[in-house]
Parts: sequence; C-alpha cells; structure tokens
Amino acid sequence: MGDAQLIVTHFCIPEPVTSVAALGEGFINDTFLVQTQAEQQYILQRKNRSVFRDIPAMMENISKVTRHIQSEGGITYHLIATREDKWYHKDADGEYWACFTYIPDTITFEHAQNMDMVRAGGQGVGLFNSQMAGFNGYLEDTLPGFHNISYRFEQFAGSLNRARSRSSDAPVSQSNASMESNSTSRLEEVSSLVDEVYSRKEQMEAFWNLVAAGTIPRRVSHNDTKLSNFLFDKDLQVVCAIDLDTVMQTTVLFDFGDAVRSYANPFPEDHPRVQDVKMDVERFSAFSQGYLSKAAWFLNEAEKTHLAFSALYITYEQFLRFLMDYIDRDTYYRVRYPAHNMVRARSQLALLKSMEAQLPAMQRILSEIFKTY
Repeated sequence: MGDAQLIVTHFCIPEPVTSVAALGEGFINDTFLVQTQAEQQYILQRKNRSVFRDIPAMMENISKVTRHIQSEGGITYHLIATREDKWYHKDADGEYWACFTYIPDTITFEHAQNMDMVRAGGQGVGLFNSQMAGFNGYLEDTLPGFHNISYRFEQFAGSLNRARSRSSDAPVSQSNASMESNSTSRLEEVSSLVDEVYSRKEQMEAFWNLVAAGTIPRRVSHNDTKLSNFLFDKDLQVVCAIDLDTVMQTTVLFDFGDAVRSYANPFPEDHPRVQDVKMDVERFSAFSQGYLSKAAWFLNEAEKTHLAFSALYITYEQFLRFLMDYIDRDTYYRVRYPAHNMVRARSQLALLKSMEAQLPAMQRILSEIFKTY
C-alpha cells in the first residue's frame, strides 16, 4: 500500500490526497481507490506488464477512445496525466501505473440480476460500439492474437507439448518431481476437455477466417464486454464501459459475443455446478433488443448473419483459455483454489453446449429484431 501512496504523487491530481485503498479483486490489474479532501475521487491502477506488453501504446489507445466518446457527448472517465505529461508512470521496478477519475454513484455486477439489467447492458455495449463507429483514427494492436483462434490453437498446442515434456523428463529434485507429477495429473484429468477443444476447431477457424479476410469488418471494439466491465446507476441503467485496456480495432461481434456469454448466463463464469449452467434464451433476447436498439444502424450483412455465432465463438475461446491456463499451472488468471481454472473451463463448456443447442432459436430472435430496424 505504501507503494501506491507514493506512486499517486506522480500524477497531477489537483486535490490533496487523503487515502489510497485497494479496490476489488481484478483478474489482471491491481486497482486502488484514491480519496481526496474534495468530492472527486480517482482510480490508481497498476497495469500487468506480463499481459500488456506495450503499456504506453495501450494508454494512448485509451486516450483516443475516451476523447472520442467525450466528443460525442458520452460519459467516460478522464485520464490523469503525470507530472511528465504522460498517461502512465513507470516506477523504479519497471511497473506501469495509470490514474483516472472515479465515476461516483455507480455500481458493478458480476452477472445480470433481471431482464431490465440485461436489456440495459445490451444498450450499453451497443452504445459503446455506436459511439466509436465514426472513429477515423488508428489504434495500436496492443494484444497481438487477441481473439484470434488460430493463434490460440498454437498456444494450446504449446501448452500440451510442455505438459507432456515435463512428464517425460526425469525430475532432478523432489520438489521438481512434485511439480511434474502435478502437471501430468492435470493433463490426464482434463483429457476429455482437450477432445472437446479439437472437435470444434474447424468450425471456429472458419469464423476467424471471415474476420481475417475482412468479410466481417474491423471496427473499434472493447474486447472485454462482460457485465462487470460496465458501470450502472442506482436505477440499474448503464452509465459507461470501463476497463478499456483491451480497446482495439477488431470486430464488434466479439463485443456482442462476450457480452452474451456474461449476460445470458444466470450464473458466474466459475459456477461449479455445471448441470445448472445454460444460456437463458430470454436473456439473450433482452440483451439483443438492447444492443440492436443502438447498433443495428451500422452493422453490415456479414455481421448480422454471424452475430449469433459470435457468442459461441467467444465462449469457446474462453473455455479454451481457462483450460490452457489450468494445464499451464495457473500462470495467467488469478485463482482462489487449485482447481479454479478447471472449474471455470467446465462451466464455460457447459454454457457453450447450451448455446449450440439453441443456436437456431438465437438466429430467429435476431432476425425478428432486425425487421424492426
């Protein structure tokens, strides 16, 4: 905490700071609430440089996006510059920090609690995409391969090879033997899940190829539109998107698909009772109504045709990534217990299977909504 209190002095916060306290439990970044003698509060965040390899470029992307939203009359946070007039501070340990205004009287949710919130969330995602539809600038590709399923398959193959290699190498110490045994048992434990990954490989690559070829166009997208990345007011209406670290020029279908993964699932993404996990088709309908009320005007025919499938694509990718991290012994996502990533993977697979069974219904719902625009 002492580090955060010292770091905050490098940013041009006009009010005297009274306290710096940890806020929430993010998967990737460490976040702190900065309170001042005035009403205005701020967020101080240590960016994860092992995930975000070019944080200066990432912060420049965020600056461009927030300024564009503000120019459109939208609500978003304001970045706070350092005394060196940068959007980030790099400390003596090489860690990167950012600071921005805290938006008061807002709350976040891990999952949608009612249909009104689902619909409002759809409006929020659609509004973000719509606000950025007129953006004519350039954003850096700060996460090469993000949502690129061909790249994920390469990573996954590497994870499998490393796990198998560890199991075949002779241990040099008792501690190494324990680690390698753990890796081997993990891979054996999830062998059926590995089969689930490869059974859908061709289908998922076909979708990605449409994006790579430009048939599905690249636009500014958030790339992490789960419900917890939106702020709501006291009336449960979306205020704005947060956690803009992943904004890039990809396809907005990733935003739609990731939001459906979050909003249409009545349970958290790590729900342990996989038999309960399903995509609620009524939630899907409510979200789609909200989203298309803001975004239908700019989508082309290829985007409309593949909108429903994007939810399957993103859910599949998240299933693959949780499984891969479990096999890799939890090197990417934070876990609360040893099997956490495996539980996450199984939960996402159950959600994917539910979506697959309901894909025709999802397509019919979207077709009916599009008729109203």
